[in-house]
Amino acid sequence: MVGDIDTVNYKDLMSLNSLNSVLGENIKSSKLSFKESSSANRRKLELAREELKTRILERRERIKAKMEEPGVVMTIDKVSFVSGILILMVTEFVLLMSPQDLDVLYASLLFPLMLMRYYVYRKDKYHYFMYDFCYFAQVVLLVNLYIISDSPWLMRINFAMTNGPLVMAVVLWRNSLVFHSVDKMTSSFIHMLPPLVTFSQRWNQHLFERKFPVIEPLTDNALTIVLDFIVYPLLFYVLWQALYLFKTEVISRRKLEHDPEIMTSLRWLTKNRKSVSYKVINVFGEAHQTAAFALFQCIYTLITLLIIPLLWHSVLFHALYLAAIFLVALVNGASYYFSVFATRYMDQLSAKSTRTEKAQPKAIVSKDKKMGTQGASS
Repeated sequence: MVGDIDTVNYKDLMSLNSLNSVLGENIKSSKLSFKESSSANRRKLELAREELKTRILERRERIKAKMEEPGVVMTIDKVSFVSGILILMVTEFVLLMSPQDLDVLYASLLFPLMLMRYYVYRKDKYHYFMYDFCYFAQVVLLVNLYIISDSPWLMRINFAMTNGPLVMAVVLWRNSLVFHSVDKMTSSFIHMLPPLVTFSQRWNQHLFERKFPVIEPLTDNALTIVLDFIVYPLLFYVLWQALYLFKTEVISRRKLEHDPEIMTSLRWLTKNRKSVSYKVINVFGEAHQTAAFALFQCIYTLITLLIIPLLWHSVLFHALYLAAIFLVALVNGASYYFSVFATRYMDQLSAKSTRTEKAQPKAIVSKDKKMGTQGASS
């Protein structure tokens, strides 16, 4: 009985083993077919993704080519020109009629312009310019306007930064009012509108009452004036400089070293070896360019801050100061327009002169014929 049971169990075990083998082969076959089908599906997805990417790139190139057509470029320039003039007119209107609302106009213009600038600069590898001090100043001003709006101390710091190093950059970087150029108008906007905002903050009551004293009475001692308008703003500059150097020299050092096409302020100022800026920045040697650049920027900031106490205490001098900066930007814009369009303008004059010269002999001939006819008839 036991032997029979053992024999039956052995056969059953053999059957189970063969069944396991068959199941194992089926599982392996299923896994293989699943992998093959998954691989095929993956290849299909990759092909579809590549095809979609190719279509997007082709469409982008077609749009880019369309945007570069002369007619489209001229239309964009016309729209930009009209928009630039309108923004200037609206800014003047708000400043004169409702100066307390100038910050709203500033913020409503800043965000779309910054988004547009980042898109263009990122594409052209100029986006590291947006780590410069002028953009840091925009952030500090927005914080003062909408987050810490009840801080007279921060207001004074903003007044100093916007009316000192920020607006004087119009002269240093030759910002220009070129109304058909969105890029140039954006640069002028971020350097010139913040000081107008702080101007309206400081002199809002005077503008409302139409009272413009030459000098305001001093209400602070000399130490407070020096600290609020020179020392603290300079410390804010040092904070920005430390953050900037940490970004460019530590975080993005390898990226900048491996991609020389990425433009920074230092690279921009030293790209021409014959320029004055290159010689100044390399006064301590090429190995110390960064240190020299930071040092000279700090000196520039300190110099531009020295005039701030006078601006704070004189609405007339402050207005004349900003008007002079505006005039510089306007002259730079005029120089740009005539340097760009001068050749085209002279070509038009030459063409007109040529047409006039060609027309003159015909007029003389027709006059001679007329005189000859009159002589014959007489």
